[in-house]
Amino acid sequence: MTDAATLPETAAPIVKAKDVAYIRFSAPDLDAMETFVSDFGLVVAHRDDDVLLSRGLEPMPFLHVVHRGPAKFIGFAFEVDSEADLAALAASVPGCSPVHDIAGAEGRLGGGKRVHFVEPISGFVLEAVHGQQAEPLAPRRGRHTYNHAGVDDRIGVEQDVVGNRYPIKKDPGPSEVYRLGHVVAAVPPGAHQAFMTFLADTFGMLVSDSARMIIPPGAEEHFPPPLVELIKATGSDVMFQFMRMDRGAAETDHHSILVLPLMDGTPEAQFSHAAFEVFSMDDVFRGHMHFREREAEGAPYALAWGVGRHVYGSQIYDYWHDPYGHVHEHMCDGDRVDASYGPNTIDMTDPGQMGFNGGSQWGPTVEESGIDHLNGPQCDPKFANQPDEVRASLLSRDLSEVQHIVDAI
Repeated sequence: MTDAATLPETAAPIVKAKDVAYIRFSAPDLDAMETFVSDFGLVVAHRDDDVLLSRGLEPMPFLHVVHRGPAKFIGFAFEVDSEADLAALAASVPGCSPVHDIAGAEGRLGGGKRVHFVEPISGFVLEAVHGQQAEPLAPRRGRHTYNHAGVDDRIGVEQDVVGNRYPIKKDPGPSEVYRLGHVVAAVPPGAHQAFMTFLADTFGMLVSDSARMIIPPGAEEHFPPPLVELIKATGSDVMFQFMRMDRGAAETDHHSILVLPLMDGTPEAQFSHAAFEVFSMDDVFRGHMHFREREAEGAPYALAWGVGRHVYGSQIYDYWHDPYGHVHEHMCDGDRVDASYGPNTIDMTDPGQMGFNGGSQWGPTVEESGIDHLNGPQCDPKFANQPDEVRASLLSRDLSEVQHIVDAI
């Protein structure tokens, strides 16, 4: 096993991505997904019989795409700095499309150009976009001003930016999503490390925190045998990595991509979740209460994890399964860092570094709602009740049934 904190360093990347841009799904019932994105706090930017495009408040034309089709996560997109970056990807990545104008409803909403390809390790369709434009949307609510102990920033003003102090409401309504924060993939062991290397080589991603299973010689008997065998089989002790964009001296999110090892035996890579930033802790809790009420009314949602605060990245979080089991996270107050940060090593064998609450500073225990719920849609408590064809399509990376969608990207 390597003693390095990350996977071996590679040559200069093809491009240095700027951010994550959007995620892409297909689903049999666009009405159910339109209801979900509205409950989640996204704004529907376009809807027709074939596609649903939703956005946040930031000046991006869309963050969330759902095509009519089998229940499936298709992939996600990176934003890059220039058309020259798109050309570099087209010239260097096997199977990459030529640079082309963004067409259809997506192009009408925001213009721009893009490339796309099927990434062979994960089977996800990865896209890169440049030149999209949109006006920001005004929030319906004001931002919170908090009184901290000994420092009162709000004096003589009631804390009610939600507008539901009177009448007091059981359901405060959905959050307002500002932007897409990060995307997380769960990839079979060994392949997950190759996928991390691909992201670094192709999009210039840097490692913020690298989790390693550092098992001292002779101590294997103190760890679960499947975990020990997994580590030996991969040839590396890197279990997962929080990866961020390389923006030099400019700040960026602590992580825009997290790659996890898929340890439940599912043979193909899965979408773990995507995190969407809201304005404040109150927005996270507001979303939690809204989803609880909607679930109680019979909506096909389920809590995956939350509310809590992470250790790595520091976000206050709340995770929910959508009607097809894909996990969407509300988060706020994440760490912002520049290229000088890290990489740091997380020793997963040290309880003082990973903790007993799934890497949370505070929040639910793993037993109450844990990180094992983030391996993919198969972790959704509703998964067993889905029709056979839905369960099969959710877990399969076979793109044949959505090839027409991929071809039109």
